[in-house]
Amino acid sequence: MNKTELYTALRPYTLPDTKKSVIQTCSTLTLYLSSLTLMVLLLKLQASAWLVLILSILTAPVFIKIFIIFHDCCHTSYFKSRRACSLLGTLLGVLIFTAYSDWQRTHGIHHNNVANLEKRGVGDVWLMTIEEYSRAGLWKKIRYRLFRNPLVMLFISPPFLFLILNRFPSRGYGRKQLKSILFTNLMILLMVSGLVLAIGWKGLLLILLPMIFTASLLGVWLFYVQHQFRKVYWAHDEEWDRFRAAMEGCSFYTMPGFLRWCTGNIGYHHIHHLSPRIPNYWLKECYDAIPELQKVKPIPFIGGIRNLLLCLWDEQSGDLVSFREAQKIIPDK
Repeated sequence: MNKTELYTALRPYTLPDTKKSVIQTCSTLTLYLSSLTLMVLLLKLQASAWLVLILSILTAPVFIKIFIIFHDCCHTSYFKSRRACSLLGTLLGVLIFTAYSDWQRTHGIHHNNVANLEKRGVGDVWLMTIEEYSRAGLWKKIRYRLFRNPLVMLFISPPFLFLILNRFPSRGYGRKQLKSILFTNLMILLMVSGLVLAIGWKGLLLILLPMIFTASLLGVWLFYVQHQFRKVYWAHDEEWDRFRAAMEGCSFYTMPGFLRWCTGNIGYHHIHHLSPRIPNYWLKECYDAIPELQKVKPIPFIGGIRNLLLCLWDEQSGDLVSFREAQKIIPDK
């Protein structure tokens, strides 16, 4: 099957099913709001803080599912109406502390430039080649090593991103993105204020922080493993190919059924980058129906954790390697 035939086979899956979208949204929001309500009631009844903490962590997968629906809205793939996607995405953005128009812009840049070495830096994970790292100054090397440290990447950067960085417009923003940021921040302020009046600051932190911390950790991990793996494709601008960037620069990450549900099948990431207009609920069916998509070597769920040690791209071999492996190729200066 050539590229034209593959894109033709993908086209029927780009048509959203309004009924599926509505049911998925309603069920997810019902789960989320029910969990929040239960946690508030438990605090009002002076139940154990540990019980609320556990419930908050257990709600994190639902938080991720809300983000996936938000993500589909940003691609205008969730409803046939662009306006419907925008309205729902803006509402969900308040719940997940992410401004719709601003994130839509940066994520679109990521899709347009994925695996392009000359167009890194917006909506992606900071990546350096071995040669770039070997020529970098001491301070830049220290910053890069800190950024790529698994503890920093998984436990510090994700909550900082959602709670702090998302409160400000991204680099290169326009008036539309600024308005989106201001509106989202205002709605978050009102939402947080209401919760503070109902349960106090301690209650608010007990409910939101564990959930956001866990969800952001899992979300950043997923985004990382989707584009950071041993045989990942990267190319310079003049050689960059969009089709290869999708099929070889994006992973097929296998997950258990429950995780596929809460992540909206985003593990089929090569399909998502081939055709971002495919809603999350069609990705698996699309994979099962088109043999060409099954040729991508899957990354095992547990095995993917080892990818966290891969930090530098070797232009000679085309492999993503660890700092230790890179030291053997080009000695650190």
